[in-house]
Amino acid sequence: MRPVWAMVRKDLSISRRSPTFLAITVLVPLIFVGLYVLLVRVSATSPVAVAQEGSGPHSARMVSVLTGMSSVDGRFFEIRTTNPVEARRMFDDGEVGAVLTVPADFDARVEAGQPVSLPLTVFNINSDGTKNFQLRAEHAVRQFAAGAPSPASDAGGGRLVAVDETSAFQRDMRITTYLGTGLLMFAVLYAAMVNTGTLVAREWEDRTAKPLVLSPSGNAPFIGGKWLAALAQTALSLVLVLAGLAWLLDYPVTGLGWQSVLAVAAIFCYGAGFGALIGVALRRSLPMIPICVVLAVTHFFASGYESYLRGFAHDGAVGWLWRLTSWMPLAPLTDQIRFEVSGLGDGAFDWPAFGWTLMGAVALSTLAVARMRRALKFTQGQ
Repeated sequence: MRPVWAMVRKDLSISRRSPTFLAITVLVPLIFVGLYVLLVRVSATSPVAVAQEGSGPHSARMVSVLTGMSSVDGRFFEIRTTNPVEARRMFDDGEVGAVLTVPADFDARVEAGQPVSLPLTVFNINSDGTKNFQLRAEHAVRQFAAGAPSPASDAGGGRLVAVDETSAFQRDMRITTYLGTGLLMFAVLYAAMVNTGTLVAREWEDRTAKPLVLSPSGNAPFIGGKWLAALAQTALSLVLVLAGLAWLLDYPVTGLGWQSVLAVAAIFCYGAGFGALIGVALRRSLPMIPICVVLAVTHFFASGYESYLRGFAHDGAVGWLWRLTSWMPLAPLTDQIRFEVSGLGDGAFDWPAFGWTLMGAVALSTLAVARMRRALKFTQGQ
């Protein structure tokens, strides 16, 4: 172990004097977190204006229904105003994306048992945003009709007023918890790849690779030292990323337990194996950054954001890509963290996914050593 610890001390000292790559392993995940914070907030709560032209109790209850609709992520609508003139002005000025109108004859039609409508005016520059407005408006009408003490609920020979839902879990998982866990996986994987790869490639850049590769101690101290040094740097990056997730996404960091620790450790080993292989293949630090970004983002969408990929997997290349994700053990490991941190799991650990991920790490490390031993060509004066 003496050569291993010597390698770790040397690498950490160099990283302390030149922390550029270490900073990158923190900044890139935090940029992703900041980007998705904006998307999550917009997706959870939509700002709208209500043109309340009716003044009776049924109109007031319709506005109350629109105001009170919510999910575990927040309210569906942020109602900026209920004044008809102000509502239309805000829509024309682009301050809100939609206007819901409660017509002047709303109360009279409800009392008479006649069909009522909730006109929706939407700035449909984005089809997904338009869909959110439409679905939420329809949900409001169903909620109103379900509680309407009048013939309106039975008009037209019966109408749909509720959906009988059967859920796979006892409660919904917050989107911030689902997304934050995917970003956590991305941060660990990316930091492990960059830290391990740059530490390996730096030996060629500093002209110290030849004595290390040809050392009588073998390659185990070389690879082991790089892994331990990368583990220390990745742990520092992980602490900072978790602080960012807790602050920006309100991620329940305190819910992380031993299952999450094991999953994170396996993900680190997998990323370190990738990093070692890339570092040996490139032998340059700078080109590693875009390659690691591409690999980490690919794993994020395939294994950390799988439910959204599933939503588009109805046909074509996306369907095949989603089917391939079932072969990637990082997806169940990421879900393992989600279930533990949200309290929705059954307490069982996915040991097969853990084992397959470690086997992938061993395979990648073996390829890195084989590549290092096969091409014994040293340039730059070595």
